[in-house]
Amino acid sequence: MFETPHDLYKSKEWQDLLQTLKLDRINEEGKLICEHCGKEIVKAYDCIGHHKIPLNSSNVNDYNISLNPDNIMLIHFKCHNAVHYRFGFELPKKVYIVYGSPCSR
Repeated sequence: MFETPHDLYKSKEWQDLLQTLKLDRINEEGKLICEHCGKEIVKAYDCIGHHKIPLNSSNVNDYNISLNPDNIMLIHFKCHNAVHYRFGFELPKKVYIVYGSPCSR
């Protein structure tokens, strides 16, 4: 049983699953491709297992979420930061259409 997602990421089960996924997802040219940007993942340390359904303390022990290969994308470290809007990656900008004069009440 895991108390937090961090506990899962340090576990042997997670490490074994990542190794299996890396082997299973190598393409016909022998390359591992980032499932976010589509470019090759060259360095082993640059490959991150990203959960499509985010992990939290309440679902970390639900193996249909935490250790389900269909819920895990293999992506670059930089792409993982972009997905989570970390370290300089900004939230997508939104455009709002306002009707009426700008200062009307």
